[in-house]
Amino acid sequence: MKFKLKIVYYLLQLLFVPQFRSHRAITAFQTKKMNKFAKKTLSKSKFYLPYFSNKVFHWKAVPQITKTEFMDAFNEVNTKNIKLEEALEVALRAEHTRNFKSEINGLTVGLSTGTNGKRGLFLVSENERAHWVALVMTRVIKPKLFKKQKVAFFLRSNSNLYSSISSSFFEFKYFDIFKPLSELLIELNSYQPNILASQPSILMDIALAQANNDINICPTQIISFAEVLHENDKITISTLFKVTITEVYQCTEGFLGSSCKYGTMHLNEDFIFFEKEWIDENKFYPIITDFSRHCQPVIKYKLDDILQIKQMECACGSKRLAIEKIIGRDDDVLILNNIKVYPDLLARKIALFTDSFQKYTITQHGTNQLQISIVCPDSKWSEMKTIFHNVVAGYLNDLGIQDTVYAFVHNPKEINGIKTRKIVRLMTNNSILNNDKNNTANYL
Repeated sequence: MKFKLKIVYYLLQLLFVPQFRSHRAITAFQTKKMNKFAKKTLSKSKFYLPYFSNKVFHWKAVPQITKTEFMDAFNEVNTKNIKLEEALEVALRAEHTRNFKSEINGLTVGLSTGTNGKRGLFLVSENERAHWVALVMTRVIKPKLFKKQKVAFFLRSNSNLYSSISSSFFEFKYFDIFKPLSELLIELNSYQPNILASQPSILMDIALAQANNDINICPTQIISFAEVLHENDKITISTLFKVTITEVYQCTEGFLGSSCKYGTMHLNEDFIFFEKEWIDENKFYPIITDFSRHCQPVIKYKLDDILQIKQMECACGSKRLAIEKIIGRDDDVLILNNIKVYPDLLARKIALFTDSFQKYTITQHGTNQLQISIVCPDSKWSEMKTIFHNVVAGYLNDLGIQDTVYAFVHNPKEINGIKTRKIVRLMTNNSILNNDKNNTANYL
């Protein structure tokens, strides 16, 4: 009951968050909150304590950090005197036993590999869990009076954070994506969820199963998170289920944003300050300062994501920063002949020539080498290989990129539980010509 009362408290708090009339008003609100946050929280962090003098916190002096530096300074950053080794032991035990009620000194411990494979640990207090649930209930899944909604949550690992959604309004069921897809589909069909939440690659598998009449579900809301939702996949899923997809920008570093009823992603600027490292006039890397996380402060933390600003104001009227799209991570951008190839644009080109359910991965292994892995029936392999080669090579040629070496892999082995990235730059020292001789690759 105590936890539920905390959720109610934060729900009421959110009702009284000011309706900002301008972005300048948001900035003024953030400044006030951040200074209060520094005195209350950062004064308890060994990492940030040196940036105080005469009880004043010097924000400009604080260094920008990345995930690697954040994890290296785990012991000093957190305000609860939790040691990295202790937290990691708890998180790994939960991974191995698949029992995710993992806590240390009353704090939820979570482990994330992220889309770049770098391990991350997060600590969340009960108050922060309650705040997160309140945010989800106001911005993502709205409670319905007199009707308990069934939520099917597909995740690599469960957490007290996610299962906190369970209440008189929501029934939460965790689907472990390390299980075979065939088993998950049987469970899902039996469960008949009102709300379906998963990463886009799993949503596409579910959509394909629905199209093939392997399952028959009728969700009233579909939520996408964890991976980049490419436009063609978004159209396919929403058209098949006749539901507008809700996108959630959630990662280890926090709940960063969600889409409104018009489908526009708005950043949660009422509790996160976003600095921008500009790539061009409308694309940037976000650098976040979350002034709502108290046990593990996230300050001037640079993400690898590339965000594109929406130029026109959203019809919903919100003054919180609107994002046209999350283009992908920095290492989703191919660099060939010193020219950047953005993943979303390449994926769109491919979508024009292949069916919506096509599963593929394009990986850059060297300065001019691409491996294209395609999942398709044997009867279509030759056709698909030719189509992909013509589309990718044609698009690169339009950009002035030539002399690219291509390797093709048919039906690569898939690993359950791994986040899918359609396009990724690895840039390893060894070329694909050497690495893939035992991987039935075909070269063009």
